[in-house]
Amino acid sequence: MNEEISDAIVESVQDIVNGLLAMEVSHGVRHAETSLEILESVEGLSVIQEISAVVGFTGALRGAILLQGSITTALQLVGALVGRPLESLNSESLELVGELADLIAGGMRSRLSSHGALSMTPPMVVVGSRYSLHNARIFCRSRHFFQVPGGSFIVECQYLKDSA
Repeated sequence: MNEEISDAIVESVQDIVNGLLAMEVSHGVRHAETSLEILESVEGLSVIQEISAVVGFTGALRGAILLQGSITTALQLVGALVGRPLESLNSESLELVGELADLIAGGMRSRLSSHGALSMTPPMVVVGSRYSLHNARIFCRSRHFFQVPGGSFIVECQYLKDSA
């Protein structure tokens, strides 16, 4: 199942960023683990994590999708979503960051539909660099690094091992 989740992440991001946002995106490294340890960099590639959007899901798979990156990269991505530059965080840009995470999660849900129905929560956006997300249970993680012109971001799926 981890490979299917991994493929769903990459395909969803590529469809949304290449198609909807009309931006070039390249997939960097993939890292999978089963632990509560926070991973900050893989194989020398690090991503500034100043903003995160989280979309939870339950049903055939239980867990969350996280979109993480710098504020600059987030503004670049959501600016492409609305077709105009966005220069600062405000209620509109924060809502759009959540919407972008929701689009990626929705693409994953479609790609994993053969395993059963998934229900998603509304997105939650966290701003700041001094935070960590902790889960009470052991989660599997599939973390992917992506590059767009001028920035990089992470899309991660955390899910309960017993739900996959």
